[in-house]
Amino acid sequence: MRLITCALPLLAGVPSVLSAQIRVGTTVGPLAVVATLGGRGVTVRATPRSSRHSPAARLPRATSASAARVLATADRYLGTRYRYGGSTPAGFDCSGFVQYVFRRNGVELPRTSRQQATAGRALAARVDSLRPGDLMLFASKGARIDHVAIYVGNNRMLHSSAGAGKVVYDDLTTLRGKWYLARHVASRRVL
Repeated sequence: MRLITCALPLLAGVPSVLSAQIRVGTTVGPLAVVATLGGRGVTVRATPRSSRHSPAARLPRATSASAARVLATADRYLGTRYRYGGSTPAGFDCSGFVQYVFRRNGVELPRTSRQQATAGRALAARVDSLRPGDLMLFASKGARIDHVAIYVGNNRMLHSSAGAGKVVYDDLTTLRGKWYLARHVASRRVL
């Protein structure tokens, strides 16, 4: 943004520049900002940032506004390290991550994955019954729930994974994703 602020006044004083069009762009949080200097002066346009890596670019059309906000918040913490018992951006465990993300969007959830399995409304433990923002609960060591993730849509989930050592997206159609699906025992809708 500083580049735009500094460059535009300099360019405005150059007459030959006014016959051409100059574009300067940057990103500010979730926005792509483009300033254009042309014959009609300076125009500035801000639009939601999109890229092939952005979760917003891959959200199903039926995603609710509240789910989109939750997923955008969750995406900000992608790569944050896994920490057992962690519930802050200094390090998250799975349920600490889910609780933190939803709380930032005005939804209070219990602290542990086992407790989160009682929040909201029960759904079938099938991917085809899920909408973005729903919770997926797993029993990786038997029948007891010990892991939670946020369903993103398009067969993807976002979670703080001990195995990956950080907050990651997992595609449920991969071998790793199929491992999780085999242990998917419950789903909850909290939005």
